[in-house]
Amino acid sequence: MPALVNPGYHEHPYWFKISFLDIREDVADAATADKRVILYFFQDGCPYCAKLLQESFADRAMVELVRAHFEVVAINIWGDREVTDFLGKPATEKAFVADLRVQFTPTLLLLDEQSRVVLRIDGYFPPHKFRTVLRYMAERREQREESFGDFYLSLNPKAATGKLHREGSFLKAPLELAGNRELAVRD
Repeated sequence: MPALVNPGYHEHPYWFKISFLDIREDVADAATADKRVILYFFQDGCPYCAKLLQESFADRAMVELVRAHFEVVAINIWGDREVTDFLGKPATEKAFVADLRVQFTPTLLLLDEQSRVVLRIDGYFPPHKFRTVLRYMAERREQREESFGDFYLSLNPKAATGKLHREGSFLKAPLELAGNRELAVRD
């Protein structure tokens, strides 16, 4: 019923794990299937959660990669459902979030088979960077003692190209932004 949906609510993909939110159980189930767990922390009305769902989790190749190697468990940072944490301690979603110091949405915690956080993504990663994170985890690169930074650099990422466009209304360098003037920022 549309009247019962929170403003800014975005439907999660049908292939997200339907979980009883016992994280130890989710990790064990995933490990049995030779998969890993991604904890996806979201909130209704989050524009970058929507962007993640509409771009990364809607891209066919990305979805195939995720579904082949991961189980995604969605956790509402303001939710009241009961979560059983890594040590078997029950808490509400929001208390679990506070214990993990999740402050941004989306936040993704990528777990290994022992429920350890291997990688943490605070905020939105564009699809090309997110795919690199997924490959690192799917290939279990951390077990080879290869850092994510080294893995990323081994892919020989190209530096951004292009030219900074200047407009007449831009402030001239050096910028002195302190003071009592109003400042407008365009993006």
